[in-house]
Amino acid sequence: MTPHIVITLAVIVVAMVLFAWNAVPPVVVGVCATLVLYFTGVLTVNETLSGFGDPVVVMLVGLFSIAIALDRAGVAAWAGQVLLRWTARHPRRRLIAIMLVAALFSGLIGMNGAVAAMLPVVVVLAARTRTAPSKLMIPLAFACLSGAQLSMLGSPVNVIASTKIDEAGLSHIPFFAWSLIGIPQLAGVVALVVLLGPRLLPDRPAPELPVDTQNIVLLRPEESPQRAVLDRNAYVALGILALLVALLAFGVVSPAIAAILCASLMVLFRVVTVPQLGRRMDWPTVILVAAMIPPAIAMTKTGAAKLLGDLVVGGLGEFGPIAVLAGLFLVTMVISQFISNTSSALVMLPIGLATAVDMHVSPVPMMLGVAMGAAASYLTPFANAVSLMVYGPGGYKFQDFWRLGLVVTGWSLVVTLAVVPLVWRF
Repeated sequence: MTPHIVITLAVIVVAMVLFAWNAVPPVVVGVCATLVLYFTGVLTVNETLSGFGDPVVVMLVGLFSIAIALDRAGVAAWAGQVLLRWTARHPRRRLIAIMLVAALFSGLIGMNGAVAAMLPVVVVLAARTRTAPSKLMIPLAFACLSGAQLSMLGSPVNVIASTKIDEAGLSHIPFFAWSLIGIPQLAGVVALVVLLGPRLLPDRPAPELPVDTQNIVLLRPEESPQRAVLDRNAYVALGILALLVALLAFGVVSPAIAAILCASLMVLFRVVTVPQLGRRMDWPTVILVAAMIPPAIAMTKTGAAKLLGDLVVGGLGEFGPIAVLAGLFLVTMVISQFISNTSSALVMLPIGLATAVDMHVSPVPMMLGVAMGAAASYLTPFANAVSLMVYGPGGYKFQDFWRLGLVVTGWSLVVTLAVVPLVWRF
């Protein structure tokens, strides 16, 4: 174990403790962790600042902008009112509807785009039904994360896994073949949230709403003098959203370019203004995501992630392929709580391939197990951009995620061990 591995692991452990302690703003913890890795020589200047130009961060800004534009155009108020009419006086039905719609969006436009589009809708629903946002935001995030398994487009991890499997000449994973995993995954997550959410989710007062959102949530639906109506701006915004879906579904351009292009169109067609975007943008989340990318680079660069993977996988090989599949899932899942799931997948996929070759079994189930482990980042709010985006609006603390997240992670492991070897045999 090299000194740089020790430093990297120590910095990440301390950062996780500070995140859990909740006494220091998470964005400050993330920035300081990156700076420590720079001053100790683990990262170069370019690596330290790379997060702020990373495509994930650029895409996040674009998706936030699109969500703000949809909200400003009244789409959020309209969608919230439609869901209210469908689920009037049925809180459980409302929760299921939110999760299913979010999951569908996630499969169509990706999990980050889905949560960005649904966030203002859920804010409206929570305020109009006098429901604590803390009861709805984690279910929204978990639905988006689970719905990402419905298609290859749902998550960058799916794209990476499919590409690596193709590059290795092993198999071709069709666009919607992921739904063979995603449908049982989503069904179980919805059931667990509905049954256990009332007990495991916190009940906290709503945080202060942005000024631009307050005007659409002040009245209960039965008190509203008129129903929300879609105007010209709303139809333009929905058209641009449809363009985003098409660009992402057909891979015309990269996701980051698609998001920025559509965000720019929102401004050009005067759906939203630049000052409005500046006021409504969730800058702490954007900076935190950017700040946590360099530690992910350090985990890969120093060999810390590979070391952790080798330790567990090496100890399970003699127990057979199912045990190794479980080990790959668990190691990748643990790593994904501390670094981006994209980075953890990139680190663990070669290990899964090499392990399968050594065991003389098909690498495809092992590599899909890695992908599922990378996607199972339910335990902390900083494991993925989706959880980060609901963290503030839900008024959450660090420890709020792991209680329900642990149960959902267990279900993900069950689905992985039951479905993956059945569909893609060893």
